[in-house]
Amino acid sequence: MTSSLFSWNAPSAERPRAWPSITSASVGTDQEGERLCWHSLLAACQERARAQGIPQILSLSRPVPGLDPLAALARQLSWLPPNRFSHHCYLSHQTQGERVRVLGWGSLRQVNLSGEERFQTARAFVQALQPHVHVAPVSGSESPPRGGSRQERPLCFCRFGFGPGSGGAAALVLPRWQLLQVGGELTVARLNLEIGPDSDPAALAGQIAAFFAHMQRLSQAPLPRWELQPPLEVAVAEAALLARIQKALQAIEAGSLQKVVLAEAVDLALPSPPPLPSLLAYLEAHHPDCSVFAFASESQGIPEESPLPAQVFVGASPERLLSVWQGRVQIDALAGSIARGANGHQDRMLAEQLLRSAKDRREHQWVVRSIQEALGRLGMDPQISPQPRLLRLANIQHLQTVIEVELPADVHLFDLLAQLHPTAAVGGYPQQAALQWLEQVEPFDRASYAAPLGWVDLQGNGELVVGIRSALIEGERARLYAGAGIVADSNPVQELAEIRLKLHALAQALALQPLPG
Repeated sequence: MTSSLFSWNAPSAERPRAWPSITSASVGTDQEGERLCWHSLLAACQERARAQGIPQILSLSRPVPGLDPLAALARQLSWLPPNRFSHHCYLSHQTQGERVRVLGWGSLRQVNLSGEERFQTARAFVQALQPHVHVAPVSGSESPPRGGSRQERPLCFCRFGFGPGSGGAAALVLPRWQLLQVGGELTVARLNLEIGPDSDPAALAGQIAAFFAHMQRLSQAPLPRWELQPPLEVAVAEAALLARIQKALQAIEAGSLQKVVLAEAVDLALPSPPPLPSLLAYLEAHHPDCSVFAFASESQGIPEESPLPAQVFVGASPERLLSVWQGRVQIDALAGSIARGANGHQDRMLAEQLLRSAKDRREHQWVVRSIQEALGRLGMDPQISPQPRLLRLANIQHLQTVIEVELPADVHLFDLLAQLHPTAAVGGYPQQAALQWLEQVEPFDRASYAAPLGWVDLQGNGELVVGIRSALIEGERARLYAGAGIVADSNPVQELAEIRLKLHALAQALALQPLPG
């Protein structure tokens, strides 16, 4: 069971002074020096816990050469006992031209995110946690990964549901430990350790030593390997989907909607539970311009004979919803799609067709407008390119506009998220009218499909993507999701083909089989 920090209610005026920095001069690389450092840090945290009557969290990091996050995940999963599935989160995304891969394991602090106040709940959780987390490196003699200064810090992983009442185990989690790798170089391992007034410092020091020794062992784990099988058959209920598209067109013609995004959910029987690390490695290799993610909730106490496995939400999203770093915001507007060509000439012809398409440009503009209006409600004046650009992916290409704006000092990332989600790229326009229409017409719970997910730090920076091109996997069953935006002159047959194309990418990924390392 995880505990909550909400009872602490530490006002900002009472936050402790900045934690003393640990330099290479004060942290030894030899084992005895490290032990002395650990005891000093543990003692300082325990003193603060006793003074405040509140447990503190010490967050320690160390570079671990040769440690791959997916290899570590594969080994961790292989060591779990039957019918046990520990909470873990994985996000791999592009930042400043480099791939950032982050793995979080376990749950030290967690809050569920449901209901109308879920974004306010997330903000309160992070702000209550922040003054009680103290960060220090174990060894200062090695540099962090290139670009790691931006993200090498304690991270909380968040997964929302599409709506306030959606299923999907929506939660915000501070993991027990995390791994960060930037640009395929050195990985930094970070341990988050709770220290209470009555904690045993010797036992805690033993946990620290055991953790970093464990990370060294994981650095020897082989990378996931796979072989492709024939893609799984995806049976779309065409008649029902076409009927919903026609209903959407009628609502648009009547003037109640300008755009609505219809989703389809297809249930598949899998030949065997997919190997998650191999699946993620495959998605990274074959969808390099997408953000690859997996969010799994902890399950325990399940009877041995129970056939119910844990659920994992996994996907490769082309859409970054929100990136915040030191007050600078980037948002992707993504709408308007067409297939890739079989050769270079055909690909260029299709790209030109997409750029000239009045229907796709109109669909894209509703997304840009919805984001602009959301920012305006917070007094933000964004920089928006007048023309969209092409985003070319493995099997599809999109119209994309990157929107940049400064975040006001009194606006938190989760305040902005509450205004943005769902944009017209996944809901519709006008927002509330589209959501009410979808609630009446869509025959399934979207759960975390098209919802925000990613990581945030304790200073309000974060990277959130939209959970599209995704699947909810439960043992030998998977529910695949895909959608298409409907506007006034949408062609139902073409929209059906677009949804099929999007479903195919994950259907192929789910067909792979792991190879021995």
